[in-house]
Amino acid sequence: MDEEPPLLLHASNSTPIFSNKTFKQHTVPLPPLPKQQQSILSPLIAVRPKAPITANAKTSIIPKAPRVNVLREPRLHQTYQYIASSDGRLRSHKVGYAVYGPVHGHPVFVIGGYGCTRMVGIMFEGLAYRYGLRMIWPERPGYGLSEECGSHEITALEWADVVVQLADNLSIQQFCIIAQSVGTVFALAIARKYPKYVLGPIYLISPWVSAQATNTFKWTRRLPAPLVAKTISLALDVMWMFNKGGNDDRLQPKKKKNDDIEQNKQPGEKSGHAMAAVDEDELLASLEDEVFDLPTDFPTNRPLRHFVRPKQMSLFLAMNSYRMSENYCQGQLCDVMVALEKYHRFGFNYADIKIPVSAVWGDKDGLIPPKAIDILANSLRDVRLKILESEGHDLVWKEGVMEWTIRGIAERWRQK
Repeated sequence: MDEEPPLLLHASNSTPIFSNKTFKQHTVPLPPLPKQQQSILSPLIAVRPKAPITANAKTSIIPKAPRVNVLREPRLHQTYQYIASSDGRLRSHKVGYAVYGPVHGHPVFVIGGYGCTRMVGIMFEGLAYRYGLRMIWPERPGYGLSEECGSHEITALEWADVVVQLADNLSIQQFCIIAQSVGTVFALAIARKYPKYVLGPIYLISPWVSAQATNTFKWTRRLPAPLVAKTISLALDVMWMFNKGGNDDRLQPKKKKNDDIEQNKQPGEKSGHAMAAVDEDELLASLEDEVFDLPTDFPTNRPLRHFVRPKQMSLFLAMNSYRMSENYCQGQLCDVMVALEKYHRFGFNYADIKIPVSAVWGDKDGLIPPKAIDILANSLRDVRLKILESEGHDLVWKEGVMEWTIRGIAERWRQK
């Protein structure tokens, strides 16, 4: 069969492009709530329908409205004891996780990025119910309910054992994966080490690419790890403040369109309460006078808006406050050390990944340059890449992005 030639769908703001031991489960007592780079890619897949596809109709009942007290439900504050192998670097430790969506939905593990904890998943639970997916959000060491580990202990391949042990504990034999930013490193490690567990494609949002492979962040290789982490954190905060206007034209009407682009971070990636407050203020401003519902697919006539809508604001603010009240500093340090391969390499090559990958990336991403995404696209065996024009690294919080991944997974389960 002849291979179809690569196709490019032109649009003003979104351009899709495609390429080829036993352990106990615990519940924790809760405290009070406080232009674009084009790659060599595989053939274009069919355009997704706009009509929602329910993968498990019996259990896919969407809650009528978000409730703030949902943050206190035990299913969001679960832990289990990871039992490490005797010859591994990563020691045994308590792991926190949350479960969202219908109990009997199709299982999906969501691997968050830098600063992301299990609590963030509440914002996407409506999508989980709509498409009949059971989303499990595990936390890496140093985040939320997960115990801290030394940044020199954690490796991507060993953390894959954590996820698979959790899957076994939940009697899950096969699952899909959604991952964002540095979380994509851990997602691909799972696919490399335990391919029989993973139902592809793996969905990657703003995927982190090996700094060794791309020869980026070279200045970090000679600095001590704590200094690297502090420098990276400060740089991210500075970039966030300089780009805090986002890509909603109403926030900065005096600037040119090309300057109205938030390039670098997402609410789950800021390192302090000040950054969280800035983000909340901007989000509130962006919601003024908006009464419409977001479309299922990416709009082509304007920049993407924030995923959170007015009716979700109280839940978003409560979630963010809860998230910031828990541990996260050591988790961020570990993430930076893994991402920069400061102590250990990833332990796999992209060409080793046999499971199909679908990825979305913004061409104004300040952390993942075009050269990096091109290396990723040309190294993976089977990849389909969607490039969104004028979008940055915060895609996970933009309208349509998470729904694109969740809807694709629902379709995959339906075809299985």
